[in-house]
Amino acid sequence: MLDDFRNADAGTFQDDTTAPELSEEPQPQDALGMTPVQRFVLALMFFFSMFLLGTVCLLVTQRIWLPL
Repeated sequence: MLDDFRNADAGTFQDDTTAPELSEEPQPQDALGMTPVQRFVLALMFFFSMFLLGTVCLLVTQRIWLPL
């Protein structure tokens, strides 16, 4: 019985199989999955929409008025 324990202990604890190696390195993800030009256009659209919204809010609250 003790011989069985000694024989079992003589083997390696982990399997001798190696983990599969990655064939290529993972590429870094772009922000939001867009190209730089697409992100720039999105930023411009956001800027102009905030500009328009701010101008409308100032007109509604009569902080500024159009010289007609």
